[in-house]
Amino acid sequence: MFLGRLQICYTPGGSLTVDEQLIPARGRCNFRQYMPSKPGKYGLKIFWCCDSDTAYPLNAEVYLGRQSGAAAAAAAKDTNRIHNLVKRLVHPWINTRRTITTNYYFTSADLAEDLLDVQTTLVGTIRRNKKEIPRELQPNTQLLEQSSIFCFDRQLTLVSYVPKKSHVVILLSSLHHDQTIVDDEKKEPEIILYYNDTKSGVDHMDQMVRTYSCKRKTKRWPLTFFFNTLDLGTLAAFVVWTTKKPQWNEKKNYRRRLFIMEFGYDLVQLHLDRRRHQPQTLQKNVLMAVQAIGLTVTTSHPSIVSTATPKQRCHFCPRECDCKVITHCLSCNAPCCPDHHKVVCTMCSETFLG
Repeated sequence: MFLGRLQICYTPGGSLTVDEQLIPARGRCNFRQYMPSKPGKYGLKIFWCCDSDTAYPLNAEVYLGRQSGAAAAAAAKDTNRIHNLVKRLVHPWINTRRTITTNYYFTSADLAEDLLDVQTTLVGTIRRNKKEIPRELQPNTQLLEQSSIFCFDRQLTLVSYVPKKSHVVILLSSLHHDQTIVDDEKKEPEIILYYNDTKSGVDHMDQMVRTYSCKRKTKRWPLTFFFNTLDLGTLAAFVVWTTKKPQWNEKKNYRRRLFIMEFGYDLVQLHLDRRRHQPQTLQKNVLMAVQAIGLTVTTSHPSIVSTATPKQRCHFCPRECDCKVITHCLSCNAPCCPDHHKVVCTMCSETFLG
């Protein structure tokens, strides 16, 4: 349901990014993963499809690890499970002439050809040990630094770029069909520049979620998912808001923090209005917090606390009891103890006071 609302509320641009997110979690969980390249290292892995420009989360699938029994047998038969995973993530946007950017974990020639059949292009790095990589594109000490070798096969383009000696970066693209090289110091092909511009959609989303988060320390993995869902929902709301109102606090570099504060206040506004009319149910720290944000609290007690005068003996108790109080009657201002005053609602107190 959450993913469905994300897709309804936003129309992505022409470039999408597929990558994984690791939610830090140290609790006991059968599908907890270890990824040393991530900040948290241990956690729950989610595959995401995001908008490359705004990092808006669009579609996701949780990685549940290796399954046992019938699920394991089905997974063993599915030799193209990564291939099919990407197709499931981008399925709502096929036949829309968008471009998918992936890293070497997802990229393959078969995936690029299948996406072309549904009018979707693919750009991404590819592993050197893939069978479709020619020998000429492999690392070679004879290749010059900042040189590029292109390979064309029908609608697919491979490029091997040498950033430094004996090291190559190989990319696959079904979007580019020429040998365009940008005339700068590094002499990088246009494919690499496009990949660098669009590869960080999911990483940017993960970074923003970790910057402002509502997460609390917990070892329960369902709570970890819940906190991450709240953070993603807030991020999605911010992207939608700034897309519709780009002039909103545009000169402030902390406008996302301002949005989260206003967004949170709007969510609890109705709850605050209800509770501030029932001050007898509020604890002292809650009452002070409500007053600190500028809300007035309705007093429903018929007695008030006098801070200007010292304690006085209750007007109704026997003298030998020596019951001293600081509460007074609102009508006659006589000191009275809790046994001799009653709590009435605001309407009745107004009627009583005339």
